[in-house]
Amino acid sequence: MITGATGLVGNALAPLLAAADPSRRIHVLTRKPEKVQEIAGISVQAFGWSPSEGQLDRRALEGITHVIHLAGEPVAQRWTAANKQRIRDSRTGGLQILRAACTAEGIAPKVISASAVGIYAPGPELRTEDADPGHGFLADVVADWEAATAEFGAMGGGHISFRIGLVLSARGGVLQKLLPIYRLGLGAPLASGRQFQSWIHVSDLARLFATAVDRQDWEGPFNAVAPKAVSQRIFSETLAKVLQRPHFLPPVPGLALRLVYGDAAAALLASHNVSPDRLKSEGFEFEFAHLEAALQDAIQQ
Repeated sequence: MITGATGLVGNALAPLLAAADPSRRIHVLTRKPEKVQEIAGISVQAFGWSPSEGQLDRRALEGITHVIHLAGEPVAQRWTAANKQRIRDSRTGGLQILRAACTAEGIAPKVISASAVGIYAPGPELRTEDADPGHGFLADVVADWEAATAEFGAMGGGHISFRIGLVLSARGGVLQKLLPIYRLGLGAPLASGRQFQSWIHVSDLARLFATAVDRQDWEGPFNAVAPKAVSQRIFSETLAKVLQRPHFLPPVPGLALRLVYGDAAAALLASHNVSPDRLKSEGFEFEFAHLEAALQDAIQQ
């Protein structure tokens, strides 16, 4: 069963799950189940839920062995009190509703949840899965998100939290918003440009989730990022390069971002130098380990 299946990662994941086991049934939780018959050409069974109202169609739980939790309110918006509550509730509240429903049904599926590198304190230091959590709104939300995932997994099925960096795809996320600007030759780094950017191609991220379904020995947090973070300036220059556009404008001032996004600009400007140590030790091979090749592929999607 997948939450957030109609989003960027879900659309890349559904075909992988179906290809790995054509007999596998994929249940999808969505606010408008009548509008979802397939995901990326893969037939799914859609069931209604509304985390904000505590509603869930219990039929979605029939026969499930895994819950993949991808749902989450976008972080890149102004952090008003109402938006901050939605950001938190969409991640933790949904898991709590699912856990309660599974408890009532007497089942304990494996829980595989999205998480974020925002759990770490920003800075140039290399962060592995053993690093301590940071502080502040985003780090606190991610820590609560992972705690809710672990609590769900403690029912007996186990859990995984993938701490995801910037997801590269022209079909959604930050890259989709940047492409029109860079195609006009107006791309520029943010603030100093020295802050680290940890990233992952959407295809590699989808393979991670699909692999996790078949790896019952995987447990706990994994950094879901490519092997090497880059500076924000290098990221900006590389994107302009693959688009064959100039890159000469001065950096976008941090103040300008704060005027647009308010406190949420801190997340856009944060430096996260994150290493996927656990995935390396498990022998996971990234198809896109280098930024230029990843961007080249992503913009062609």
